[in-house]
Amino acid sequence: MNRVSLLNGLAVAGLLLLVHLVVGFMPVGDGAGWDGGVYVQYIQSLSQGNPVLGDPYRSIRISGFLPLILASALGASKAGLIWVQLLLNVVMLSVGAALLHDTLLRLNVKKSVATISVAILTCSWVFLCMPMFYPILSDHVALAMVCVCLWCWVRSYRWALYAFCSYFTWLMPGLFLIPLILATFPHEPTLKSESGLISSKLSLWLFAVIALPASVAMLFMIYKVPLSEVVAHGATVIGATSSLDMILLSVSAMLVSLLLIVWLGVNLLLDPVTWRSISFSGLFWGGLSFIVSAVLIKTCFDWNGGFKGPPLLDFLFYQSLAAPFKPIISHFISFGPVILLAISACLAWSLGRRSSIPKALIVICFAFLPLLAYGSETRQWIGVLPIAVIIFAVSDFAWLTRVWCLASSVVVFAPSLWIKGYVGMAATTGLSFQSYQWQFYFGRQGPWMSMTVYQIGLILVLVFIAVAVFLQKQAKEQVVATVPSLN
Repeated sequence: MNRVSLLNGLAVAGLLLLVHLVVGFMPVGDGAGWDGGVYVQYIQSLSQGNPVLGDPYRSIRISGFLPLILASALGASKAGLIWVQLLLNVVMLSVGAALLHDTLLRLNVKKSVATISVAILTCSWVFLCMPMFYPILSDHVALAMVCVCLWCWVRSYRWALYAFCSYFTWLMPGLFLIPLILATFPHEPTLKSESGLISSKLSLWLFAVIALPASVAMLFMIYKVPLSEVVAHGATVIGATSSLDMILLSVSAMLVSLLLIVWLGVNLLLDPVTWRSISFSGLFWGGLSFIVSAVLIKTCFDWNGGFKGPPLLDFLFYQSLAAPFKPIISHFISFGPVILLAISACLAWSLGRRSSIPKALIVICFAFLPLLAYGSETRQWIGVLPIAVIIFAVSDFAWLTRVWCLASSVVVFAPSLWIKGYVGMAATTGLSFQSYQWQFYFGRQGPWMSMTVYQIGLILVLVFIAVAVFLQKQAKEQVVATVPSLN
């Protein structure tokens, strides 16, 4: 591994431990939190040889805590298990950050750009705060493993990707798509996207053919959504997480998102490079690895009862109808501004701009875009964050835009440093989840985000976009101004 990458990893490890000293542990379940407390019970039960019954959804995710089962079997207490997982999170995430830095260098990204990109990743809520504040969640394992997966992809370790297709199926729902797409679109430095070669008439025709019926179908499904469920979703007795006064704007936002997703998909479908990039052997072995795991999950667990996971489609509609672009606001606050720049880079490619973004990453962005556009529970799509960071790093953003992204990430993250006192007060006094005290935590958990935090997030997003557009425009004008002087 590159020496600079190793130093980046060590710096991330130190920063994670420093943040824990500030934020402490979640003041629920003796530091384990809600889901974490359930996982601890299951871990202790399994360490004693007793099976977990009636909860197939969480039983699958136990695969992210195998070391804790061993620690519990050796006599570790609940507090000890939390500390063991925290230290494992530090090791995994710092290694993941170092490998991501090395991945960027192998993608011919400048060292300065690679370093600032890893800094932007580190300054996100889900990377820097949650693993230290709420250690026992499979989210943190998924985040680190995706970084490792990307490193294996850029080094062409294909059998490692096939193994990840299997393991990710157990770790988090939908996460298997990342190694499967990476295996299907292996790293090929010589293949570049040529969206400019796509016939504009053909793309517009196909876009219309798909977008029109898709829009009608979405409107029909929205019409059947009970507004009472939208109001109740994530809200406590004296709190609000949605605004029906803006329901028409929310519907419009959903349609705009749909059109952008369809447009990106059409351009991927018509781009000849997409088809030339496919490795059918990679698709076969990756798909086979996933299918074997999926069959084992289906047959080894009793799915006839217990908690089988939330009704995904219903929740996506409730969350996206809550307020215009609320899911995107949630991702901005939890992932940081880099998610907006990564999506904008993929959309810019679809509009005909030549790009150095590897085809595999554009396909992954497209695969997760419907979930990102309509689901505000950011942590469920956490594996997208390292992908977004690489897309951001390899894209043609001005240096000042990158600095602005880092500065904005720090600003968005900063309120987390006061989470210990405010959330501790909220937990002990039994306040509403939409109270400003609880919002230091739940304000970053989209479905429970209060309308006040949504409005603050919307303002931050608009300011960030305005400044980023200005900086990009200034950089472009400077380039144009210097070209004649070189002749």
